[in-house]
Amino acid sequence: MRDKMIESEFKTKAQELIKLMVDTIADKEYTKLVSSIPPKSSWASFIDTEQTSENACLGFGKWLIEQLAMWEEYEDKKFAVDHFQKSCMEDIDAMDEARLEIDNRDIVCYRPTSFGEELDFWFEIEFFIENGQIKAVFDVNI
Repeated sequence: MRDKMIESEFKTKAQELIKLMVDTIADKEYTKLVSSIPPKSSWASFIDTEQTSENACLGFGKWLIEQLAMWEEYEDKKFAVDHFQKSCMEDIDAMDEARLEIDNRDIVCYRPTSFGEELDFWFEIEFFIENGQIKAVFDVNI
């Protein structure tokens, strides 16, 4: 990061990671989240196992499948997570490389949709620097 990554490169990289994360979720390939932006390790508790990134991905997938199924039953209509849409991403313009370097974290929100309608939760993606690389994890806010 201190290798003079300019702000536009930083925001582009962050957006690419968010797109990969959302598209992976939309494709229901939850275990592949490990290679983009994994959920926080606490999601592993949804499958009652140790808190690793892989288990967190499985726990998040289990929660999401159950959540969408519950809404489908209640609303009597299909629910899914749509693929990435830039318009669903909030706070990307407020991201600040300098703040990330000083505070070692910054947060971007993504409000997923289902068939174009906003869902009742959003992703909070926390970016941080680890070994000189931009990394991130996400959590869900309801």
